Amino acid sequence: MDFSSFFQYQFFLPVFFFVLWGIVSWGWPVVSVALLPLFFPFYFGVMKFSIFGVPFTVVEWMVYVTFGVFVIRSFFSQFKRQRDQRSSFFIPIAFIFSGLFLGLFQAENSKDVFSILGIIKGWFVVPILYFFLMQKILPSCRSVRRCFEWYSISAFSLALFGIIQYIFHFTTTPDGRVSGPFESANYLAFYIVPALVFVLIRLWHLFFIQHEYHGLAGVFRRLFHVEERYSPVAVVWHILLAATMLVTLYLTRSFGAELALFLAFFGYALYHLFFSHWKLGRSRAFFNVSVVFLILTIFVSVFFVTADPGKFRQMFNVSSQSSSSVRLEVWKVSLNFLVQHPILGVGAGRFQDKYSREAQSILGKKPYESAMLHPHNIFLMFWLSAGLLGFIGFLWLSVLLFYHVFRIPGHDGAKRLALISAVMLSTILIHGLVDTPLWKNDLALQFWMVAGAIARLRNIA
Repeated sequence: MDFSSFFQYQFFLPVFFFVLWGIVSWGWPVVSVALLPLFFPFYFGVMKFSIFGVPFTVVEWMVYVTFGVFVIRSFFSQFKRQRDQRSSFFIPIAFIFSGLFLGLFQAENSKDVFSILGIIKGWFVVPILYFFLMQKILPSCRSVRRCFEWYSISAFSLALFGIIQYIFHFTTTPDGRVSGPFESANYLAFYIVPALVFVLIRLWHLFFIQHEYHGLAGVFRRLFHVEERYSPVAVVWHILLAATMLVTLYLTRSFGAELALFLAFFGYALYHLFFSHWKLGRSRAFFNVSVVFLILTIFVSVFFVTADPGKFRQMFNVSSQSSSSVRLEVWKVSLNFLVQHPILGVGAGRFQDKYSREAQSILGKKPYESAMLHPHNIFLMFWLSAGLLGFIGFLWLSVLLFYHVFRIPGHDGAKRLALISAVMLSTILIHGLVDTPLWKNDLALQFWMVAGAIARLRNIA
């Protein structure tokens, strides 16, 4: 066995990261939790290893180490008990896990069993442990914001990678779309859009809440409990982040992501101008909303029409192969699967194989795409993969998260950051109507990070 194989799969890599990240987690627990989003994309390539045949990614290992250190420190009473309402989230999460484990009864062989258990481990256990750590370790609004800032830097890095990919013409997708290190351009769009929302709304606050604080300097100085001082460098940095991610989003030609960004941001504008603490008079609010809607519509139209004119025209063509006709087919097959398996679903990780075997007989013709990894809808994905219990749990959790955002009183830093989190969550769910976020390592961590931020902020306020 050569050195690289030894390093990657055997002893050295897990021990090295255990010691290194264990020191960080013990000495600087808040830093370890806030910094983790920077590493979310690093689950592929040489960043994997196995222990006794069980595969792990470095990010998974970092979460396990952080959680283990937290348990040890809690045993020695290093952490103060915090006011926590865990039961409100415990039940929907228990529903999700129950549905996933019941899906084991749909396994046809041992390979299916290990596949389902691997999905539960990597896409649910690890992200939910991180969700728990955010609630227990992060002490303030500032530390929650740091999570989003590090996540935005990781999204900026992937966006920059995508632009370099486009400039030097080494795209990997068959249609030439920018995908970054991922196999699909949609995955890159999934990852960067919530970060783009975070940055854009912070810039929105900079320019639209200034009447409350005496100028631009006052906005940045008091935006989050006087936790951030204004500097021109900070403004330029946020503009650079937003511009880079917007360019990359354009190059992904992911219309679902662009539409999700448009709807979520416009929804926030409506809230901000009509219902928030900073709401305007009705006539002025209508004018401002109309202006925002016009600007966003022009912006999104340019994105749609110029990014890929052929793809844009095909969106309305359901009589031949297009992204719309493919989705209509996969939704029809998925609904048929639900009729066949309404309680348990088909089991996590089994959709692709079942689609390949049964789609033609259900459709009465050969499908446009014979291999389909997922049903292109997050709600169908939950029902099919985690059964009715998992579907109910996910709906319950989503509603509960929005409920807690609007239950946070006041209009200070916690409320504002919770509102940003809600818009980030909205982009994930809206995009999830036509695609499948969350069911992937880094996207699962992204979702549960946003959920963890909301869960933590409700207790800070």
